[in-house]
Amino acid sequence: MKRLYGSFLVILLAFALVECSTSSPQEEEQEYAEANLGNEKVTIDPVSMEAALVKLVNDHRTSIGLFALENSATSYKYAEAHNDYMISKNALSHDNFNDRASKIAEETHAIGISENVARYYTSAEKTVEAWLNSTSHKTAMEGDFTHTTLSVQLDKDGRPYFTQIFIKVE
Repeated sequence: MKRLYGSFLVILLAFALVECSTSSPQEEEQEYAEANLGNEKVTIDPVSMEAALVKLVNDHRTSIGLFALENSATSYKYAEAHNDYMISKNALSHDNFNDRASKIAEETHAIGISENVARYYTSAEKTVEAWLNSTSHKTAMEGDFTHTTLSVQLDKDGRPYFTQIFIKVE
């Protein structure tokens, strides 16, 4: 009887876990890749990584007939603050995006704002590749924007967090 009861609990638990999952297989694969990248021990130069990422994003945009994005120095502090927030939570998020976007719009007179986030990628190429393989991230990268800012910051273990903000200013 204990064996039957135990088997029933295992099946019930497995069913509950499957039913509660809101992640798509692609998101789960992304999280797995991210987790593995988090275990790599490499040295990242955040300033070089920021420049390389912006260049790759602009290279992609121009390769599909879009304009390269101009730098928005005004918005950098918001990308940096969001990285600080994600590092403090040890999690990726778009938490407080509406507040961030409102402040950016107020300061830059932006009429459209979006953002991409990532963590643990060890190269600009891998980061952009992951963003291009994600529908929502790719949409932001290829969106109707005029400016961007991108912050890369390291957590206490030297793992990078990324926040790129896209802005449309008329």
